[in-house]
Amino acid sequence: MIHDILFTLFSSNAELPIESFTIPEVASTFLHPGEIHILEELIRIANQYKEIKKFVQQYGTLTAGLFKPKQQKPTEEPLPQGLYLQAFVDGLELVVKPYRDLVVELEAKYLQRPNLSLMFIFHQVSQYRSLFGFLLQLISGVVTQRIHGCALLPYLQQHCLHGNDANYQAVKTIQKSVYVIFLKQLYGWLMHGKFVDHYGEFFIQQVESVPKNSIVACGVNSQQPTHTSVNMSDSASINSELWRYEIRREMLPYYFPASWAEKVLFVGQTVLMCHFDPRQQVVDRATVSRNDSKGRKGAALAAASGKDNLWGEHEQELFRKFHQLQNEKNLNVTKFEHLVDEIKEQVTKHMSMIVIEKADLERQLRLMKDFFLLGRGELFSEFLTQTQSLKLLIGKEINDGTTRDLNRALKLAANSINVGEDIEQFSFELPDKDEIENSFCYETKSAIGHIMLKYKVKWPLHLLFSPRILDRYNEMFRFLLRIKKIQHDLLQIWSYQRERRIKHNSEVVQLRNKLMFLINNLQYYLQVDVLESQFAILMAAIANSAKQADFERIQRAHTIFQANVLSLCFLLTSSNSGESSSLSTTTTMASVTQAQENPVLTILDSILSIVDRFCTFCMLCKDPMTNAERKEFVTYEQGFMNHVDSLLKLLIGLKAGPSSAPLSQLLLRLDFNHWFSSNTQSAS
Repeated sequence: MIHDILFTLFSSNAELPIESFTIPEVASTFLHPGEIHILEELIRIANQYKEIKKFVQQYGTLTAGLFKPKQQKPTEEPLPQGLYLQAFVDGLELVVKPYRDLVVELEAKYLQRPNLSLMFIFHQVSQYRSLFGFLLQLISGVVTQRIHGCALLPYLQQHCLHGNDANYQAVKTIQKSVYVIFLKQLYGWLMHGKFVDHYGEFFIQQVESVPKNSIVACGVNSQQPTHTSVNMSDSASINSELWRYEIRREMLPYYFPASWAEKVLFVGQTVLMCHFDPRQQVVDRATVSRNDSKGRKGAALAAASGKDNLWGEHEQELFRKFHQLQNEKNLNVTKFEHLVDEIKEQVTKHMSMIVIEKADLERQLRLMKDFFLLGRGELFSEFLTQTQSLKLLIGKEINDGTTRDLNRALKLAANSINVGEDIEQFSFELPDKDEIENSFCYETKSAIGHIMLKYKVKWPLHLLFSPRILDRYNEMFRFLLRIKKIQHDLLQIWSYQRERRIKHNSEVVQLRNKLMFLINNLQYYLQVDVLESQFAILMAAIANSAKQADFERIQRAHTIFQANVLSLCFLLTSSNSGESSSLSTTTTMASVTQAQENPVLTILDSILSIVDRFCTFCMLCKDPMTNAERKEFVTYEQGFMNHVDSLLKLLIGLKAGPSSAPLSQLLLRLDFNHWFSSNTQSAS
C-alpha cells in the first residue's frame, strides 16, 4: 500500500490508486479511522499536485501546444501562448521539483526499509500542502484574469508580499524565471532597437497600420503620418520603422513610472535610428561589391568599427549590469532606472554629436522656419504671383494637375529670387479627392485649405521631425500662407484701384485701408512677435544643449517651440494642448486644429473669409456702386466691424491671463490709438 501511495503522490494521472482504500466498506475493515484521515489528506495533496502538473503540461516550454487536457467546463478557453506564460510555468516546475525529489527519495527509503509507516510518509509530504494550495491560487488568478505578457510581473509582485517563507520563496523563484524574458526584451530594445515578441507581450508594441478612411481635418489625415513623410523611399522606410512603436500602458508594471517607459521608448528609437546610418550602408555596399579578400576584410572592419561607434567598449559593461539585474534576489526599481538613465545619457551624447556636427541642425531648423513658417517672405510673395495667373489658391477646385502646377510655380518663384539647392528639399502635395470630400476646413474646395509642404528629412533628424511634428508644421504653414495670400490680394486691389482712379467709391477705399491695416499688423505680430522671438529662444536653447551634448534637451526645446508657436498663433486647442507639450512623439494624435474649437481662430477665420470675398467684390464692382453692390458692401463692412469688436474683447480677456505679453502686443498693434474700439462702441 505504501508503494501505491508514493505512486499516487508522484503521478499526474486522472485516477488515483489509493482512492479505493477510502471506500467505507474497505476502510472500516482494514484501516484505523486515523489512517483513513491520513489517506484523505494524502489524496488532497496528490490532487493539488495533479492540478499543478496539468497546468504545467498544457503551457510549459516543452509541451506548449502539444498537451491538450480535457476541459472541465465547456466555456473554458486556453490561455494565449506567450514566452512569459512559459517562463511562469518553468518557474512552477522549479518550485515543485523538491516535492518530486522528496517522493523519489521516500520510495528509495521504502525499498530499503519496507516497514516505513503511513504517518512517516504523511509527515514528510504534508509540508507541501499549504504551498500547493498557494500555487493553485496563483494559477487560478492567471487563468481567470487571463493575464498575458508583462502583466504577469505586477501580478507576481503583489503575491510576493507574503508572510509564509515557503510561499515567498516560491514566488521569488517564479518571478526570477519570468524576469529573464523581460530583461532579454529590454536589453534587445535598449541596446539594438529590436526585440523578440511574437505574442505581443512587451510593454512596447508595434502600432497597427491605420485604415485610409480615417478622419481627415484641413486636408491632412491625422492618423496617416505618411502625408508629410519624406519624399525618399529609404527615408519613408525609416519613418515606417521608427514610428510604429508605442507604449501599452496596460502592459507596463505599476512600479515602473511612465517617465521611465518614455525613456525606454526614446532610447530604443534612437538606437534604431543609428541602424539607418547612410554611412554604414555605404560601407555595407562596399563590402558586397569587393571581390578580393583583402578588400572584403577591410570593409568588414570598417563596418564593425562604424557599428561599435554607439557603444564602443561599454557594451560588455552594460551586458554585465543586465546580468546582475537578472540575478537580483529582490526587485529594485531604482537600479532599473539608473541603468536606463546611463544608457540614455550615452545615446543622447552620441546622437547630439551627429545631429549638431553631421546633420547641421541649425541650418535645417532655419530651413524649416524659412519655408514652413514663411521666413522667406519674398519667396512666397513671388510664389503667389506665379499662382495668380493659374488661380491655384483663389477658389480653383483641386484636380489631378494642381499638385504639378503648384510645384512648378514654387520652382519658378525660387529661380526668380535665386534660391539655391534648398528648394530641392521641399515640394507640395495635395490629398486625394476622397480625403478632401471628407475633410472640414476653411475652404474645402480650394488648394490653400489642403496644401501640404513635404520636406526631405536628413538623417538622423527623423527623431526630431517626426510625421506628427511635420503635420503640425503644415498646420502652421497653411494658416500663415492663407494670411500671406490675403495680404497679397489686398495689395493687388490697391494697385487695381489706383490704376482705375476711383472717384465715387471712397467707402470701398476706406474699408480696404482698414482691412490692410488689420492684416498687416496681424502678419507682423505672427512673424516678428511670435515666430522670430520664439525661434531665437529655440536657437539659444539648442546652443546650450549642444554644449552639454544632450539630444533629449534639443528635442524638448523643439517641442516647446512648436507648442508655443501653435498657442500664440491661436492654433493650439484644449484637445491637443497637453499632447503638444509632451515629449513623446510616438502616440497617435489628431494634430490638425479645427477652427471651431478656438474662439480667436474662429473670429480670425470669419475676418479672413470677409476679406477674401471683399477682394473678389472689389474686382467686379462698378464706380459708382449699384444698389445691390452697395447692400453687399454694407454687409462686408458691418460684418468686419462686428468681428473686430468681438476680437478685441476676446483679446482683452485673454490678456488678463498668464504669459499674455504677445497677446498684449497684438492688442496694442491692432488698437494702438483706440480707433477700432471707439468706432465699434459708437456703432453699437
